[in-house]
Amino acid sequence: MTLRLVYRLYGGENMKGRPPFYSKTASLASFLQAAEIANGAVSMLADGPIPDDLRSMMAGRGPVIDLPGGPIGMRDSFIAGLRYPTDQGWPDDDVVYFCEDDYLHDPQAFVALSAAASAIPSAGYFALYASTPVHPAMGPNVPFEPPADWVEHPSIVVAGQRWVNVPSTASTFGARVGVLKTDFSIFRQGMIPYPSRYLDHEICMVYQGRLPYTAKEIVLGPPSTRFRTGVNEFAANAFLSPFRLAFQLRALTRRRRPHLLYAADPNLACHLETEFMSPGVDWTEHARSAEAWATQAGFPVDTPS
Repeated sequence: MTLRLVYRLYGGENMKGRPPFYSKTASLASFLQAAEIANGAVSMLADGPIPDDLRSMMAGRGPVIDLPGGPIGMRDSFIAGLRYPTDQGWPDDDVVYFCEDDYLHDPQAFVALSAAASAIPSAGYFALYASTPVHPAMGPNVPFEPPADWVEHPSIVVAGQRWVNVPSTASTFGARVGVLKTDFSIFRQGMIPYPSRYLDHEICMVYQGRLPYTAKEIVLGPPSTRFRTGVNEFAANAFLSPFRLAFQLRALTRRRRPHLLYAADPNLACHLETEFMSPGVDWTEHARSAEAWATQAGFPVDTPS
């Protein structure tokens, strides 16, 4: 098994709330530091023009592929990433980890990921960042509430790191290449109903063979995405309800052969968005570790002193 690490980089920024130590150079440095420790095979997919300092950090560490026509946006760059293992002809038993450019990693993150992939054959997917019952990554006022159809498989400890079966994660995750090929159409189906987003939670539920919606949600939609005004609500749900039902039925086809998602608990990576940061870990210290690694490599990174 080869550990493949694919970094998806966008040259621009957005207006999300960020911790004081956030920067794209720090995020990339922490990724490359963890990759170096784990001896992982690194690639970068660049969506649109990217700053020279970020491109130079990749020099000699792996190929940098500029996506044609970029910037092509979040959805299309995500699909390009999902197709990349097939395009490269990677073996089915390799493990690929897709990383967005606003995550910080524990230096041992990919060592732990590789160990988990070897020790948990029932897992098709792995999350270094995800909300768990013990460490909910959804802010202090939002409790962890599993979906109604959720059945959690037993947790497993690998080399001192606990891994728990979770309902879902975001767009930064690991997968066995063969599993990803099998499930590619599920990811595509999860992109049908919206022009500028995709249903990451529902996708994870479906490939695990769990129902993504309650009966009420098939008609009205989940509370987080529900339309609340008369005409728009009726029109949107008339369009979306058949899609939700189709996704519901797709989950039932996976009941007998689910591809389980296991997450590191506490997390070994953190989405650097203040509302959704992983608790129970000193991420400022990991930012400093990335700074030290980058400085030694000749790429200074600004983090808190």
